[in-house]
Amino acid sequence: MKIKLSILLLLFCCTSFAIDAFAQTPDRQFIRTELMPAIKARYRTTSETAIVGESLAGLFVVETLMREPDMFDTYIAFDPSLWWNNHKLLADADSLLRTNLKKPKTLFFASSDEPELVRNSQQLDSLLKAGVFKNLKWTYIPLPHETHGTIYHPAALQAFRQLFKPVTAR
Repeated sequence: MKIKLSILLLLFCCTSFAIDAFAQTPDRQFIRTELMPAIKARYRTTSETAIVGESLAGLFVVETLMREPDMFDTYIAFDPSLWWNNHKLLADADSLLRTNLKKPKTLFFASSDEPELVRNSQQLDSLLKAGVFKNLKWTYIPLPHETHGTIYHPAALQAFRQLFKPVTAR
């Protein structure tokens, strides 16, 4: 199976510096004002945008969808650290999505065998099922045979195949 030729923004953050950055979210401003314009200037791109993150970067992906959904079209999060800040993002999710989600967006998220991450991802999935978010198309895939350390590649393969299918000529 082939996927569309794409440039994906992949986030990696695993340090205490990265954790501190979430409190101030300077990363979104950098992505919006510096990184995205630089990519568009250097590469031939379309208007379609996507962001991918795992663990704390997955939290950043989900938080960006909820707080600034117009930054990207597609949001992909593997084992997002929704436990962060005493589960505040989960607690605020319904309100944030109702307030901020005005245009169609796509979310793909997956969880590994980590019990707390599974519970948090299931809670997000339940919230999305219960809410009336007509502008959000989402997929949640539990991957119970993967660990937090192994989830990225199998989840990315599933996400990319599902979300970035090549356009067939007619």
